[in-house]
Amino acid sequence: MTPEIILEDGKCRCLLFPGLLQNERAEHWIEALPWQQNEIRMFGRTHAEPRLTTWMGPAYRYASIQWTDTPFSDEMARLMNVVQHHASPEKKFNAVLANLYRDGQDAMGWHRDDEKDIDSQCIASVSLGSTRDFAIRHRQTGQKWTVSLQHGDVLIMEAMQEAFEHSVPRRKRTDTPRINFTFRHIVTS
Repeated sequence: MTPEIILEDGKCRCLLFPGLLQNERAEHWIEALPWQQNEIRMFGRTHAEPRLTTWMGPAYRYASIQWTDTPFSDEMARLMNVVQHHASPEKKFNAVLANLYRDGQDAMGWHRDDEKDIDSQCIASVSLGSTRDFAIRHRQTGQKWTVSLQHGDVLIMEAMQEAFEHSVPRRKRTDTPRINFTFRHIVTS
């Protein structure tokens, strides 16, 4: 499958594989994973994250959230291998952060996946369930791109975390859930 190029800026690229995983059932993953709502500390205040999350991979910490070393389930390993085949990063994915956006009020603010433990050369994102916008903006120019990610879409971000940030904005009149699996490589000692 040939991907759509969402943006290309020097060594940075964002690729979309529409419907690559359209046969995955969001309902199955909602029931199968141990979702939790974490508290996150930002700007000196503690807030409940506006989504549910779960983790598989080596121990990892971001913001005030600590994930323990959790092995991949066989099902998640199967899904990761499909995504890995299309992403082809030099370092193989060894972790997934799963986000459950329960409805259009659950969101993710502007951020970069640039923690020191993440090899940010390739991050792959799988969308299942409700269609949601994925917003990208250039950190220096402010130029923005918006992609409406639909059920089964796979988005690949190559070398984007330094120059670009991304978000999942709130979406009115969305009352069905969306799952996002973000596959990445965590650098371990």
